[in-house]
Amino acid sequence: MTTPQAPPKGGSQAPAQLAPFRSGTQRTLSSDGYTVTCQPGSATTDLSDYTPSPNNQLSGLWIYATATASGNTATTTFAGDGPLNFFSAVTFQDANEKPILGPFDSYTLAVINKFGGYQSNGDPRNSSQYVAVASSATNAGSFTITWYVPIQAINRDGLGSLQNQSSASTFTLKLTVNTSAAIWSTAPTTVPTATIKVFEDGWWKSNKAGASTTPPKAGTTQYWTRGSYNALSGAEQFQVSQGLGYPIRMYLLIDYNTSSSPNTRATGDSDFPDPYQIIFKGTSFWNVSKAIWKDQMSRWYSLNSTSADVGGGLENGVFVLPFNQSFVKSPGDELPYAYLSTNQGDLMQHIGTWSNTDKLYVVANYMAFVGAQPTGAVGA
Repeated sequence: MTTPQAPPKGGSQAPAQLAPFRSGTQRTLSSDGYTVTCQPGSATTDLSDYTPSPNNQLSGLWIYATATASGNTATTTFAGDGPLNFFSAVTFQDANEKPILGPFDSYTLAVINKFGGYQSNGDPRNSSQYVAVASSATNAGSFTITWYVPIQAINRDGLGSLQNQSSASTFTLKLTVNTSAAIWSTAPTTVPTATIKVFEDGWWKSNKAGASTTPPKAGTTQYWTRGSYNALSGAEQFQVSQGLGYPIRMYLLIDYNTSSSPNTRATGDSDFPDPYQIIFKGTSFWNVSKAIWKDQMSRWYSLNSTSADVGGGLENGVFVLPFNQSFVKSPGDELPYAYLSTNQGDLMQHIGTWSNTDKLYVVANYMAFVGAQPTGAVGA
């Protein structure tokens, strides 16, 4: 038997490996006093900017909006995306004013919440606090909604959370309230004033001995950006460029019929091509019928309602292609090695036949890693 030898005196030893960032790290969720009010009118309204207070690591923001109508005598109805489209523009940007998320409307943000994989029940409509009253009741037109602005990509290890320790180098959330006509197709007798609050989500590091003080690949940032493809009618083949050059975590496609005003997703769903094909770098990796694609989304996200635009159901005109499905069977809490690797100049062709004249929004979620894209778990 060979007896293990002690290292020679004065010899160097490998430094002890630090425990993961989440070891000894606790979540923080707090309000730093941002409360504003706004009554939607005939024009959009810019709200005052929100700047997160310095903490340790910023993982997300929660936007809460509530409005209570009173004395209504109209048969009030919400517009197609209302009231989830209460904001016509949401933008979260860094200190250099580069958008990290947005700009796009808060219906798009709600779709990101529903399908992004950040919570097991991310649809704002599924919250016990969600309210949307459409009727002739005296309080019809009232609503209460909470949206999530995702900053980190993976909750399990904090990947993508951003250092937020200096008041001199700040992030900014910009919000613009939509018009009343965009929120309600038939507005209440008196349009209610909404109260908007923002809550900051993050991590507090307790400096546990032997644990990393930063998340894996510190400085890694996830982005959500949106592009539009207009006047799609009949057979179309076009190049999608959103997110190319970075690992893609997810694509969301949102289709609107533009032959009427306002544009609508209700017929955007039936207009959407059947089948739909995506060719990436010469390989047709996605070529499916609309029914099968919807079936896959239902399975990925445990959506079993036969109604659309409701909690527990699909969204009219919305089709999701997730690449964050690796660690578990549903998107979210993934290992980050399964993202779609892309380079600038790659060909991403979308092919299909639209049965009307439509506008397609392509919402891309991509990762800007510090260093190389991980090949396995980065926070284990």
